[in-house]
Amino acid sequence: MVSKKVSAIALLAFVLFLTGCGGKAITDLYVQDLMEVVEGAAEPLFTSSTIIVESLGDEYHGQLIDLLERNFRDAKNSRTLTESYTTYVAVDVKVPVLILDEYEQLWEHDEAIGIIVMDMGDGSAGFGLGLNSEKLDSLFAAFAEEIWDSASIEDFTFTVRLLNDTRDPVFVALQGVYVNQMPIAYEQVFEMGRRDVLDIRLGDVARDAAYQDGIVVLGVVE
Repeated sequence: MVSKKVSAIALLAFVLFLTGCGGKAITDLYVQDLMEVVEGAAEPLFTSSTIIVESLGDEYHGQLIDLLERNFRDAKNSRTLTESYTTYVAVDVKVPVLILDEYEQLWEHDEAIGIIVMDMGDGSAGFGLGLNSEKLDSLFAAFAEEIWDSASIEDFTFTVRLLNDTRDPVFVALQGVYVNQMPIAYEQVFEMGRRDVLDIRLGDVARDAAYQDGIVVLGVVE
């Protein structure tokens, strides 16, 4: 009887240990970069993204950093963060900004995340998030194999920080996302002055659509 209780406790501890490794990706998108890609940039453009992953403890920091550095482009500035008594490992990486016709490069170049932009043909440009589910699944599998911690797309949130680095105001139409922590169910137009920033966080539906379909449209800049 005692041995069964011990086994049950061990099993419970193991299940709790594998409750899921949470994290988030926060990606910057500059209006000027968006416009340059739509107009036909001469060279590939990349933007900054911060990948943040929950850590199980100090002894796992090095493994987590190594795992992220192996799976993302130009990873640097690794560090630890503490939020609400939870410790996270963070690294800054580069992700591509691609025109819609070339978004398959996410798979060709083994990129996990990318910004996808679209020429709307009327002087405006659409933008969205691209996710390479094959690359992400490989990353999630590595969490389980190397760190003994489960992870899935449901454990992660994705945010695009839209920054107006132009001298002129721009108008951004958004729908079905959180903007500066406020839910936007129906289309709403935001005016951005010079140096203004909008934090656009994907909800579960938008995130899962990007994961399933490879891309989800977030908004249009005019």
